[in-house]
Amino acid sequence: MAPGLLGFHRRVQCPECQYEFAFGVSFDDSAGSEAGSIQEPDGARRYATCPNCGQINIDVSGVPNSHGDQLLVQKHVYDLHPPQRWETIVFRNPASPGEAYVKRVVGLPGDRIRIINGDVYINGKIARKDFRQQQWMRIPVSTLSHLAHSEDWQMPWELDDGWKASGEKLQLDSAADIQWLRFRNWRWFGGHHVAETPLAAATGGKDWDTYVARFDSLSVAWSSRLDYDRTREVLRCEGVMPEDLQKDMITHATTDEFRDAVYRLAALSHLAPVTDRYGYNAMVSSPEYVVGDLMLKAELSWKQTPKEICVHVPVEAFTFELRLEPDGEGSLNVALVSLDDQSIIREGRVPWPSTSDGSGSLVLEVSNFDRQVIVGINGQQCFEPLGVGTEMTTEQALEASVSTIAGQKMDAAKAAEISLRWEQQKRWAIGVKGAEVRIESLEMFRDVFYTPARRKNAIDSDYVVPEQSYFVQGDNSPVSSDSRNWLNPCVPHRMLIGKPFLVHLPSRPAVLQFGGRQWPIRVPEMSRIRYIR
Repeated sequence: MAPGLLGFHRRVQCPECQYEFAFGVSFDDSAGSEAGSIQEPDGARRYATCPNCGQINIDVSGVPNSHGDQLLVQKHVYDLHPPQRWETIVFRNPASPGEAYVKRVVGLPGDRIRIINGDVYINGKIARKDFRQQQWMRIPVSTLSHLAHSEDWQMPWELDDGWKASGEKLQLDSAADIQWLRFRNWRWFGGHHVAETPLAAATGGKDWDTYVARFDSLSVAWSSRLDYDRTREVLRCEGVMPEDLQKDMITHATTDEFRDAVYRLAALSHLAPVTDRYGYNAMVSSPEYVVGDLMLKAELSWKQTPKEICVHVPVEAFTFELRLEPDGEGSLNVALVSLDDQSIIREGRVPWPSTSDGSGSLVLEVSNFDRQVIVGINGQQCFEPLGVGTEMTTEQALEASVSTIAGQKMDAAKAAEISLRWEQQKRWAIGVKGAEVRIESLEMFRDVFYTPARRKNAIDSDYVVPEQSYFVQGDNSPVSSDSRNWLNPCVPHRMLIGKPFLVHLPSRPAVLQFGGRQWPIRVPEMSRIRYIR
């Protein structure tokens, strides 16, 4: 049920960026041992990938297990009223009534449900989450509060000249023109995205032929990640170009044109779309999917009132600009503008969070989850969400399904579809004008992406939820066992136990030392106590 609720896991700290995250382990990892003892995992479960900076092969074998979240449950609450969509429920597994499961309700009795490109469609229309539900379900993508120390790593934001990095903060001196930060997701290793760069056949083609002839006689796995399109005269790479491959190609190149193309391609290959990969999971063979639903969260502070704060919010082919302008009378004018025709689509006023001397701060949250724009300032939603389309035809669903990033080489149609969704991600930006502003924190999140891989129910066709039953899914979609793949997909109402409302008495492993001896113990971890939506 991660990320909202955690099962057995290990608290891992990335050695590069010091970001702490949960890495899931199986129930068997701690079987037959004291709670908190260190069990040595095997294979893929021994290595984690940092969800923030992308560092791979983080050895977790020496990290002790942490127990899963313990829940307080309101029993029999559903005897009074049925659960609502997006609500977390506890129920008895219909196939094994002695087991209690925790999942999220996405389909209600009578719903005609379909999962298309990661979203849930009910009766042909997209099912949307409100602001609070989005805050609970969002999954971290990156944060500037934890920057990697390696010189090879790049922050996932492209800065205009006015912005300066100051440790893990961003500082803007007073600027007459708006200064932008543009989102550029940067990937350290791996992936199946495609980057390409021009390479004329007349000058670089010979080096490519030499490369192919040399590697045809070797068993080098990464050689298949490159391709040269002579018709278009472009050199292509699938995933991040490995450093040893880059060095080898440059060493054996005979022309400057080929060397320059390899340098360019290596740099471009690190720019990758946000996908549904998740740090809680071990490296698995399931495909990755491009996620278009993102949320920006920025905490800004200033000593003098800025003239304007803007955010560019992409929703499919459309781009909207959020404009925040103080009116000088203690209020903040908020407007959502279409960049296509500059028309104002939403507007409102909120209290301006500044003191009498002009200093102040605010927390800004903007999302495009579920093909809608939602804006929150200091935790409060500003105006009614702006929905961009609600329906999707069967033809559109089939077209959208090619956004899968599979392990095998992609065809042109899949590459084009992924490119479109990636271009949408690149249109995210935040800008400030007219004052010294400091960005204290800048985070990007993504929505839960309900994967179709190895699933059967509500994937290729509509599924109608029976009466007195519920279609449920886990937030950790790539590995969740739920209504998408159960033989009997839905949970009957009679199997409901109740609604979890509080994570209580969480603990973390520790060691008690006395007289030269050690005992594994558990100590309270108060930061994990939280209410559940």
